[in-house]
Amino acid sequence: MSTSQLYSPQHAKNIADRLIETGEITRVSVHDMTPARFSREFQVTSTPVVITGALEHATTLDIENLISIVGEIEVLTRIYGEDRFSRPKTEWKSYCEVQSMTIAKYCEHLKDGSAKRDHMYLALIEMGHTALRSVVGPCLDLIARNTGLRQHPKIDMNLWVGPGGHLEPLHYDGMDGTLSQFRGAKRVSLFSPKQTKNLYPFPISNGKMPPTFSQPYIDQPDFVQYPKLAKALEHRHVVILSEGETLYMPVGWWHEIEALETDYICSINRFWKVDPLWRYAQVPQTLAFQLIGKLMRLKQAFK
Repeated sequence: MSTSQLYSPQHAKNIADRLIETGEITRVSVHDMTPARFSREFQVTSTPVVITGALEHATTLDIENLISIVGEIEVLTRIYGEDRFSRPKTEWKSYCEVQSMTIAKYCEHLKDGSAKRDHMYLALIEMGHTALRSVVGPCLDLIARNTGLRQHPKIDMNLWVGPGGHLEPLHYDGMDGTLSQFRGAKRVSLFSPKQTKNLYPFPISNGKMPPTFSQPYIDQPDFVQYPKLAKALEHRHVVILSEGETLYMPVGWWHEIEALETDYICSINRFWKVDPLWRYAQVPQTLAFQLIGKLMRLKQAFK
């Protein structure tokens, strides 16, 4: 694959095309949602849905607010490097590098443009034990009450902050999840677990990238190397997740997430228990990976 064929968020498609939604993901107000309706229409059927209205009274999480609330907390920041997305994912030696810094320091990188240049991203930062919980927690609790979703016992909420144009490559999670936009918008591409084989997950034997990630770039597809990808793209859902909206992504659903804002975005995600448990049978690759992960953790614990 030549360099000109590789993925670039700025050049993959023109802006107008990238803002078109496809796949008809339903939008429902949180105030019209009940646990019975959510279970029947979305959870049991493993159907994504955009929940509106849950964040309407939330504080906008701009840079100054973040610094004042959690600026002194030191976290691990993902650094992908400026040339990461100019190379095939199969050439990546690891998913990303990490560097420890305070959230305030990361915000300085956002302000001076170096976060955008080097693809630096605050990602999956657990914030349940911080003052940020009291700011955004009521919104998440409203979602829980009106959907009946049960919080994962070991994870409360995760902070995501990054520059416009940043891409989180196509992958799936082993739990139900929600992504709430507290600032800015994101373009989310979704694929059903039924498309797993057509999305070419990394093999477990790869050793560099986990098998929860897809090898090809979906916006610059190489159909010679990945011919079955064409079939998957026929079933692609694209959601423009606007500020104030929350996307529910069932376990095993593939998702690629691109920040659309020109300056920066701020999101909160939460993982939830997979109810009922038989839904894991619909995503056997997810269950297998979960079991492998538990065995590896047990092995490390007994070393």
